[in-house]
Amino acid sequence: MMTASILSINAADEPDPNFYIYICFGQSNMEGNAQWEAQDEGNVDERFQMLATCDFNTPKRSMGNWYKAECPIVNPVGKLGPTDYFGRTMVEQLPDKKIGVIAVAMGGSPIEMFDKDLYEQKYKENYNEWWAQIARNYYGENPYGRIIEMAKKAQEVGVIKGILLHQGESNNGDAKWPGMVKKIYKDMLRDLGLRASDVHIFVGETEYEEMGGGCSWHNTVVAKIPEVIPTGHVVSAKDLPGNGVDPWHFSAEGYRIFGKRYAEAVLDVMNNPDAYTKKWTIDERLTGSISDLSGKTFAIVNEAEGKAIYGSVAQDLAYDEYKNAFDISNEGYLFKISRITGGRSLKLVTPDGEEYQMNGDIGYLNSQAVTGDNCLIGGLNNQRGYDIPDGAVWDIQYVEGKGWTLRNVGTGKYLKNATAAKYDEPTYFTFCTLKEDTSTDIRQATLNHRERKADNSIYNLAGQKVNSNYKGIVIINGKKFIK
Repeated sequence: MMTASILSINAADEPDPNFYIYICFGQSNMEGNAQWEAQDEGNVDERFQMLATCDFNTPKRSMGNWYKAECPIVNPVGKLGPTDYFGRTMVEQLPDKKIGVIAVAMGGSPIEMFDKDLYEQKYKENYNEWWAQIARNYYGENPYGRIIEMAKKAQEVGVIKGILLHQGESNNGDAKWPGMVKKIYKDMLRDLGLRASDVHIFVGETEYEEMGGGCSWHNTVVAKIPEVIPTGHVVSAKDLPGNGVDPWHFSAEGYRIFGKRYAEAVLDVMNNPDAYTKKWTIDERLTGSISDLSGKTFAIVNEAEGKAIYGSVAQDLAYDEYKNAFDISNEGYLFKISRITGGRSLKLVTPDGEEYQMNGDIGYLNSQAVTGDNCLIGGLNNQRGYDIPDGAVWDIQYVEGKGWTLRNVGTGKYLKNATAAKYDEPTYFTFCTLKEDTSTDIRQATLNHRERKADNSIYNLAGQKVNSNYKGIVIINGKKFIK
């Protein structure tokens, strides 16, 4: 029987930047369904730690404390799962880091139990289900809330670096599933103050049919995760052995391999970030009359300075180089124009094409008084502004050969950057659609770095092998260099 030892971590200290923490959630395969074996016992590195998300009796653990991550990690009814060998592989590959996991999972649970807006009704409707009992017995009837509670505690001592999910058997083949995962992921990021570009999500496939799996059809849905979530990744379950008992669960060896694959996927993104980051640039420049903008979403850029306007995480207006302004982590960098009394409003739109929500209200480009330090992304109110009357109302004009000007009706002044609209002279902006920038795209060259990392060959950005005299940006052993 495994024993637990509480680890002393001083929450009063600054968070340790070398303590990498991962949120793990899902249903039974994430919970762990295989009995651990002799090879899994007594050999866990002290640097691999778990934050107990509930109380355990055997081994004795108390919720909210850190322990060496020995089985069972997730909850008292869980067994060996992918989380075990994910963490063991991570500490092996990162000898100067500590790895922590925050795991919440329930056998048979539908994805709705992790949606903070849907879980309560789902729970009430299925009160006697096994997964509802686990939610009740271990997670205070609110699995999502327990994740956030424990994750905030973990942020006192370390840095959340990623999210691992395995779920789907209970939502097998549901076309809405990727969108539901996306909402949960975005809710986690917002509730924990995280950026998508810093915290990717890794989603595991279900057991393949030829290995005995009965929910393999769900993998066609899992495959859509990267399309729906730019920072989403699929972890393959191909050739992973099932347990031979039921059509849903992997064997102990299957979980060991699966955990390693999760770690490999996380390390791949960590070591090759440019391969997984889309970059955007100007596509179509919109010109003409104000009516020509109706129904269109567009970016607002200053081509002369190579900068663009966007909504920052702090819900203020921001102004930065394209690569920063159009980062997937930003809440929004597209705008949609609407008619409003006295002029036009500029509604902020997220990269997904959705209206940006701020405390339940739609976000608008909104100026403060001329003495203000910045513009806001704020909701309209009875004064059609936020801090000043008509602060969200804009007089927008196109000047042939120069661009668009933005004069705030509330201040009577022009917008120039992220500071308040307080300038007497106009700045000319380009309103434009965006396209992916492939000029420095190294995605293709780096996706295959595992196959190339042992031969020390030199590749260009197109993935073609070049000789040592080649000059420019190259890939060697899966990493980018300038020659």
